[in-house]
Amino acid sequence: MTITALLPVPADLARQPETVFAPVAGQSSLERIVRSLAAVCDVVVAVAEEMSDDVAAVLSAPDVPAVRLTVAAAPGRRRECLAAGLAELHDGPVLVHDIGWPIFSQQTLEGVLGALHRGADAVLPICAVTDSIKAVDGRGVITATVDRAPLRTVQYPRGFSAAMLAQLLGTSDFDDDELETVLTGGDGTVLIDGDTAISRIELPCDAAYLDALLTSRDSDPAR
Repeated sequence: MTITALLPVPADLARQPETVFAPVAGQSSLERIVRSLAAVCDVVVAVAEEMSDDVAAVLSAPDVPAVRLTVAAAPGRRRECLAAGLAELHDGPVLVHDIGWPIFSQQTLEGVLGALHRGADAVLPICAVTDSIKAVDGRGVITATVDRAPLRTVQYPRGFSAAMLAQLLGTSDFDDDELETVLTGGDGTVLIDGDTAISRIELPCDAAYLDALLTSRDSDPAR
């Protein structure tokens, strides 16, 4: 069973190109994600037209693994990028990634892939919320401590059957995040353990944190 990874690069990132192209520890987020995904599956990068030349230049470098590049229809939101990438695929499982997650654990990736191989229609890696969560009123005054026991964060990459992803994109309430749409679709979503040491990164402000995290991971062969 062939699994294809789909990486959308939507038009809103043109306002913050550092998220895609800023080098940290010698590689941009785009390069790092493509290298990690290409090691285990085929990769399609679906990009908004206004960013296509810059993305193509990165992907054409001789040391970057070969991937397929497709340009999304206007206005090039995440929705159009996902649809453009999906049009490049045959029926089969799809890994959906996000440029804001330049690193992810091998264990999480294997968990998502394993669930897809077992026939899951949707797979989400999750982590329990460990921070104290407070409710505040309109004045910003704390009014209560929220029970965090049922709360979870959701990470990337996420897995879908091609049919499920097409169904999500075809719904009128798709809001540029497949998560909310899939959660309203009923049962059938498989949840796996994510990695509590990894979170979404915003560059360039998180560059120092990402560099430290990469250094820590490189020094620990088990990660």
